[in-house]
Amino acid sequence: MPNPIGGAGVKPLLKRASWSLIDQGLSAASNLLLAVIVARQLDAYGFGSFAVAFLIFGLVLEVARATISSPLQISYSGAPVDQWRAAVRSALAAAVALGVVVGIVLVVTGLLLDSTTGNALVAVGICMPGLVTQDVCRMAFFSCGRAKLAAINDALWIVLEFAALAAMILLGVRAVVPFILAWGGSATVAGVVGFVMLGCWPRFRGYVRWMLAQRGLTGYLLAEQLLGAGLAQVAILIVGVIGSSADVGSLRAGQVLLGPLNVLVTAIAVFGIPEIARRSSMAVRQRQRFCWALSGGVTVAALGYSCVVLLLPDSVGTQLFGDTWGGAQTVLLAMCALYIAVAIGIGPGVTLFGMGRARVSFTLNLIKAPLLLVTLLVGIWQAGAVGAAWALAVTETLMLPLLIVVAMRVMREPPAPVRDEDGPAAGPTVAPGTESVTAISTSAANDRSDQGGR
Repeated sequence: MPNPIGGAGVKPLLKRASWSLIDQGLSAASNLLLAVIVARQLDAYGFGSFAVAFLIFGLVLEVARATISSPLQISYSGAPVDQWRAAVRSALAAAVALGVVVGIVLVVTGLLLDSTTGNALVAVGICMPGLVTQDVCRMAFFSCGRAKLAAINDALWIVLEFAALAAMILLGVRAVVPFILAWGGSATVAGVVGFVMLGCWPRFRGYVRWMLAQRGLTGYLLAEQLLGAGLAQVAILIVGVIGSSADVGSLRAGQVLLGPLNVLVTAIAVFGIPEIARRSSMAVRQRQRFCWALSGGVTVAALGYSCVVLLLPDSVGTQLFGDTWGGAQTVLLAMCALYIAVAIGIGPGVTLFGMGRARVSFTLNLIKAPLLLVTLLVGIWQAGAVGAAWALAVTETLMLPLLIVVAMRVMREPPAPVRDEDGPAAGPTVAPGTESVTAISTSAANDRSDQGGR
């Protein structure tokens, strides 16, 4: 593989941002289509088992990103080629090891259950090493400024996946296990091809030492990830308990409509953080310009798309969501406000993380968690789904000034001196604010079929 550090200048930056957006769009669209195909081919129990398998994959993926992909993406984005390759080999080995350990647990659990869900757990357990490794390959491409290769690898997975799914449909398959094996098996093939594209293969000798060297960073990252995931589950639980299942459906429909903004936010975070991380010598003014360019671009897109959604004719909304459209309409304004607040904060958040301020980010989320919980309780109690949506938007807006002030202060400082023995400073890879977006994107079935990323 060529020099892993992407080119500088406006044109290369725009190209990498575009490929990042393409990659996220491909992933979101394929996940949505996958859910639709599986739902149409299987009965309710089969689809429920598939949803459980997909949920477990999502949870394992978040752990892998916090403990493996994030340190790689941030600590080594600006590292010399030899250090970057060594880190990638260790990260790939860690991904395989994590997938194998989790896979064994899932296979044993599935065999003990001896049910449709148990069979699904066995299947996803077999595929887990490939699923995790493919995602780490993807993040490695982003870390070296090769977003185009990440998109190509994801496209390969999609082609293989849907070719296998088409074969299942033609053969009249109606069991959950073959569909999971088609999905996970194609990811495994794409992951192996990713090794070739990266020019790196897993190196198991020393990978534990590599992971331990990141523990000063991964502790905060994992805690922050669990905090965000916990808030998401609590938010949906409160909506379902205090409100109703119709309230959950209204939030879900609104999130589906605003899914493209979620794709955009995710793509900008994945693109922006390593770009800042690899430019530790960037002048303060340059860093500030980059920060506000990200926020400005995403905010303009969020404002424009929000106007389109809010002006959507009732006939179109009803055709898309049927009886749920009425409830979705009531939460759209609040959810648009939420995404606009997230858009404004994306630049400061990405800059903060790219400079390696894991502890600062975690502190902000510790402040945000009780505030969100209180506003959710009050909002849902008073107005159901509408109150929940406004609680998310208000919390994000209230946290925005603090995020901006902290980020502006950090931008005047040198990058965080958190180093391991092989690489430069490290930091997290999820922008503040995305926890709120995630909260409303979790459905009663807990699938992630329309989110911007596998």
